[in-house]
Amino acid sequence: MGLTLREGNREYFYSQLDRLFPYLKDKYIQTYGMQYQINSPNNAILMKLFHQICEDNGIVHDNKIIFEYLSKFEEKSKGIQLKLFDDIL
Repeated sequence: MGLTLREGNREYFYSQLDRLFPYLKDKYIQTYGMQYQINSPNNAILMKLFHQICEDNGIVHDNKIIFEYLSKFEEKSKGIQLKLFDDIL
């Protein structure tokens, strides 16, 4: 678990670090450089907790299953134009 920093976002993130936590930007740059994906040092623990909470609450959390669903998803209301006053008259 962590964050991703695209070009542009990285500059904004670093400017906010400078504003809110002076000198922390240098530590981030030294540790992560220009990496796109920045994982937490506690990634394994956080991911275990994330998966357990999802399991306990019946939330799908397997990326393979999620992306399979997204590729099969069909918009059921395609082509229906809703009208504001249909049921008034």
